[in-house]
Amino acid sequence: MKEKLNWFHIAILIYMIELDVSMFSMPRLVAENIGTNGWIGVMLLSLVAAFNIWLIQLVYRASRGRSAFEIVERSVPRFLWIPVYLLLAFLWIALGGLIVKKYVLIFQMLSFPTTNPLLLYGVIVLLMFYLLSKGIYNIGKASTIFFIFTIVLIFFIFYFFSDWRAIRFTNFIFQGTTAGNPVFKWLQVFPIFIGYELALLLFPFASKQSKLMKGVYIGHFFHTFTILLMIATCFGFFSFEQLKSLMYPVINLLSYIELPFINRVENLIYTIFLFANLISIVLYAWAALLCLRRIFPGVRSRLLELVLTVLLFGFGFIPLISREADEWLNTVFYSEITLSFAAPLVLLVLLAWQNRFRKEELT
Repeated sequence: MKEKLNWFHIAILIYMIELDVSMFSMPRLVAENIGTNGWIGVMLLSLVAAFNIWLIQLVYRASRGRSAFEIVERSVPRFLWIPVYLLLAFLWIALGGLIVKKYVLIFQMLSFPTTNPLLLYGVIVLLMFYLLSKGIYNIGKASTIFFIFTIVLIFFIFYFFSDWRAIRFTNFIFQGTTAGNPVFKWLQVFPIFIGYELALLLFPFASKQSKLMKGVYIGHFFHTFTILLMIATCFGFFSFEQLKSLMYPVINLLSYIELPFINRVENLIYTIFLFANLISIVLYAWAALLCLRRIFPGVRSRLLELVLTVLLFGFGFIPLISREADEWLNTVFYSEITLSFAAPLVLLVLLAWQNRFRKEELT
């Protein structure tokens, strides 16, 4: 029998894929797009994501453990789902590659200003290839170890208590945002939760005893807790106008830490967050690999993994500076947000049609 993921590993996978490079600019995005006391808006956005997870739960119950691919292929002709799978694979390759390239560009700015970013990016892609070849079960186990490395950093929050002031939150709610459409501005913050939608692909890798959806909810809400804690720390440490002017407030926050045995703690902490971004690119590459396996069932898995690795490395040439990476990421994030809500709705429609057709056959 094949090993099944349990809810604990699923929770960590969801937490780690949601925790990507966008966290370092997240307090500024919240200040610019939601405004004062933006933590309230983040809670509302988290509930919107939880509603999306509930839609995925409905699909899971109705599908009885069948994969999303099986549901689609049972009702849709091959010539229609092949281009859709190709688009999905391209989207997930782009998303994983751009997240890591953004991470590398910031890493270069902090620690390696004279190093070619493609060298750092290539090392991460090679690590991705190694993990991808081990399968989702070993990826889940590796993410547990990486989770331990990243979660201990939360205790650095206590360092800022002496300079933290609740008065900096002000009595105003959602004030002081930049000009623009409110819906579009809130959409710019929602990508901090992107990643949970890959739970749609985990159906065949979990059993009833695994409590798949329990793990997804726990991972998502624990990520929400971490984000709210970081927002509360930044909003109470910096002034509101400072937050809007800082490119990466979390990095600026970490630069205030002074320890007698370590210089520039922010560089060390940012390096440790490589593990979270590595899990993101591995899971998006794994999702793309599942699509390619459905399109090319006769091709060896190792060859498809090599093709994915080459394509991912190719994305490292596109954004040359951080601003370009942000523009590309925003475009891909909006596509992924659309997919995260549209996919469960489409699958629910297909499942309803299949159930109706089955009942007609029985009668």
